[in-house]
Amino acid sequence: MPAVEIRDIRKTFKDFFGRRRIQALDGLSISVQAGEVYGLLGPNGSGKTTTFKIALGLIRPDTGSVTVLGNSPGSLAARKATGYLPEDSTLLPFLSARESLRLHGALAGLSRADSRRKTDELLDKVGLRHAADRRVLGFSKGMQRRLGIASVLIGDPQVFILDEPTSGLDPLGAVEMKHLIADLRKQGKAVLISSHLLGELENVCDRVAFLNHGKLINEGTLDELLREKETHELRVSPADGESIRALEDLARQRGLTVISSKAPMRSLEAFYLSVLGKDRPK
Repeated sequence: MPAVEIRDIRKTFKDFFGRRRIQALDGLSISVQAGEVYGLLGPNGSGKTTTFKIALGLIRPDTGSVTVLGNSPGSLAARKATGYLPEDSTLLPFLSARESLRLHGALAGLSRADSRRKTDELLDKVGLRHAADRRVLGFSKGMQRRLGIASVLIGDPQVFILDEPTSGLDPLGAVEMKHLIADLRKQGKAVLISSHLLGELENVCDRVAFLNHGKLINEGTLDELLREKETHELRVSPADGESIRALEDLARQRGLTVISSKAPMRSLEAFYLSVLGKDRPK
């Protein structure tokens, strides 16, 4: 049984007079398995957030069906099984980070002892131990995002719905978020995640779906969608110039075209982490 199953859902938003204005979803069907990270990709207005709200039971589709672990969205069983991180974190500004997490622990049904224990664990996990007793009102957007993530984790749900989870995070925070999502996969959790920034999901998702104007344009694993089957990349070490020239000559003798032969570049993200990662506050 899929953790989240969406079948042929359609949703049209209407104006005050009941006139059809925006068709947000047009026959969308996807399924997310336990232990899978499934990414929804598409431009703003493609239907990602509407899909999430329907899966959460916050709005209803015009047609089609959705189940969360076999339960109807919005039912008590589905709500207990689901953790939702909205695009903009909604936190009580007058509470401290510690108080906010304990509140979410109580709402998730944890005992006081378990809530205290998990609060301390999560403050360490999301890098907010140093700000545990500060009011949320004074937090930066990135710090609020970290606290929002911890608030979702404290109930230990089986299904995670994450809307633009790296919004407001610096590059180090974004990488930590990717590691956290990978940990959820290892625990057998189902993760449905959205972003319009492709690089944020490239090393995280098992499968992705491309949406546009509420329609499913393409779907598959990253290997299926991104692998260039017409070319082959060979990386060798050490980078000995003479040996590399010999390999290039051999390729040409075999009738191959040498499209590119150069030292690879690190990504800007990798360089950022090498320079600043060791200075991460704990």
